[in-house]
Amino acid sequence: MPQHAISTPAAPANRLPLHAALAMAAVFGPALAFGPIGAGRDPLALVMVALTGFVALIVTGFATRYMRADRARNRFGRDLGLVVGCVLATVTAGNVVVLALGWIGSGQALARLIGHDRNWAQARAAARLARLTFAVGDAALVLALAGLAWFAHSLRIEAVLAAVPALPPLAATALALLLVLAAAVRCALPPFSGWLAGSMTAPTPVSALMHAGLVNGGGFVLIRLAPLFEAAPAARLVALALGLAAALIGLGVMLVRPDIKRSLAGSTTSQMGFMILSCALGAYGAALWHIVAHGLFKAWLFLGSGSSIGITRAPVEPALPRAIALVAPLMLAGTLAGLLLGWVHAADLPLLLALATALALAITIVARPIDARGRLLALAGLALLGVGQAMGLALMHVALGADHAAPLPAGVIVLLPLVFLAGWAWQARRAAPGPRIYVHLLNAGTLPRFATGEAA
Repeated sequence: MPQHAISTPAAPANRLPLHAALAMAAVFGPALAFGPIGAGRDPLALVMVALTGFVALIVTGFATRYMRADRARNRFGRDLGLVVGCVLATVTAGNVVVLALGWIGSGQALARLIGHDRNWAQARAAARLARLTFAVGDAALVLALAGLAWFAHSLRIEAVLAAVPALPPLAATALALLLVLAAAVRCALPPFSGWLAGSMTAPTPVSALMHAGLVNGGGFVLIRLAPLFEAAPAARLVALALGLAAALIGLGVMLVRPDIKRSLAGSTTSQMGFMILSCALGAYGAALWHIVAHGLFKAWLFLGSGSSIGITRAPVEPALPRAIALVAPLMLAGTLAGLLLGWVHAADLPLLLALATALALAITIVARPIDARGRLLALAGLALLGVGQAMGLALMHVALGADHAAPLPAGVIVLLPLVFLAGWAWQARRAAPGPRIYVHLLNAGTLPRFATGEAA
């Protein structure tokens, strides 16, 4: 009998970059026809386009190799291009309709990427959670933009913002609170942080791209619609409380999670808390620099996370709580002196927290049993990082102008770093199995089992 070879369908050619480029152009091209804000005369749009485009280029190249064995890689490329196109449409939007459509579209496209493996029940559940969570933020943003457009009798963002001073105080507060809700959802601030931890079912390139444009979207809309945010002190106080709580909770998740990607997700929640805190204090330049620096750094960490598989995470540095206890009173005294002398302003709080964190880490480095050359190199690295941060912050201040007034007296705001440092020291000391809070932090973002006997 003749032997018949068993044939299998040929895998599609790897055209991921082409599919991504076409999908991005299909979304971003039409958006440009609806009166976008020119990036050349809008520094915020220019910075966001440059950040998103640069990381998207790197991630697409990485994904071409990373997804080469995936039979659905071309579909992945299309979804990736949709995310990039929607983010670009959002950050360059000149009217509220394009802004809303880009915002909604980016979230839905990201949910598709989170559930890319359609045969994996946990991936489908994570995508469903992302869609439901995003729907809350999408509805809040659409209502806020619709209210602004109705009061301004215009769809143009410039006209909408120009009409903000004429808004009744109650209406301004309600619309600003909706804006804060939308930002909290997109930035994965508690209690909306579950979607970010669950999104680790997505391929690694998705996590990298997510941190360059989409997760930062909350900070972007607060900066873009800053006049509305400034007109509602109550909304700024809510954002301040949410940001501080997210900074501490995300840090706790990062300390206890044994897997590298969810540990990085906890770190992102913490960093987004600092960014929202910056916006609440009127430090929009610091918030924009935070978006850029965090987006680049976290994308790099996620793209390299595969090399961390099998490596045991180092325990919490034993000297860290003592270092924080030393830094906290020094920071409080220095900040009070700076306020009295006029050298420090309330909007400088995020920079002060960064300096305090670097100082605490420097103390732990000096305390380690390493040679003098190692200590010197580590401290030189921290110093170089500090210089780079100062230069980036200065550039963002040039781009966006001076900081706005803070919503609280300086004497009250100066206590916030102390609250953060105290919480950080407590978490560093208690990051060991046993306490109930440890269990809650460890399970943050864990999706339930879907069938009896199925592995989590």
